[in-house]
Amino acid sequence: MRILDVDLARLMPPAALARLLSVLLLTLSFHSALAAEPLIVAVNNNDRPFCWRDERGELTGFSVDIGRALCRKMASECRFVASNFAELVPGVAERRFDFAVANILRTPEREKVVDFTNAFWRSSSMFVAKPGTIDEISSRALKGRSIGVQTGSVQEKYLRQHYADIVSLMSFPTNTERNAALVAGKVDLIFGSTVSHYAFLSTKEGARFDFVGAPLDNEGLGGEVAIPLAKGRDDLRKRLNSAIDTILHDGTFAKINNTYFSASVF
Repeated sequence: MRILDVDLARLMPPAALARLLSVLLLTLSFHSALAAEPLIVAVNNNDRPFCWRDERGELTGFSVDIGRALCRKMASECRFVASNFAELVPGVAERRFDFAVANILRTPEREKVVDFTNAFWRSSSMFVAKPGTIDEISSRALKGRSIGVQTGSVQEKYLRQHYADIVSLMSFPTNTERNAALVAGKVDLIFGSTVSHYAFLSTKEGARFDFVGAPLDNEGLGGEVAIPLAKGRDDLRKRLNSAIDTILHDGTFAKINNTYFSASVF
């Protein structure tokens, strides 16, 4: 090896040369890490308890805490951005985001455009309405009703496929806006993730409402929630899977889960 035209192999003992090379490699690795761009992690905008901005304007919530824990386990610098749900999967596919942490079900349709990590929680779907408004979920009972859903969700897709001709469907960019429409009487029911509904029903505004019918997990309405990332990013997917496995087994996931939910979502 020659540096500055000096033959170090002749001037230095082998042990000293080995130590020098180790220092050089560590220095190069350190500078390479500093130069690496931070991972861009997308979270669902304005969606308690998964993500919202606190009184200081900082992102917080279940998804944010999970994302930060994964970044720590990967020893990666991460920058979090809030985006509307409908933009999460397209943003990952287009590599505007490195990955997204949200209540995103792994469905065959989504697997055509993005890859997914291993699952890290499970989800189902339910309707919510004011008690006495509707007593069952059926074509007869839903006919003529107005239903609020989140734009780009599997719940919106399901309703458009099965009930578009008999219901008035209203989609909203965020679950917060969807819930507010129910509180204001602009819709008769809302349809979405069971977990997010629990958070809404526990609020002062949501206490006047309740679940209608049983949880649904057919036709993509429930199942495994995983992290989407762009096709071909196998190294990042392996790192994320390793981090997911770690937080599920070292108590990190349980600690975050118990901060936001009264029961395990995994």
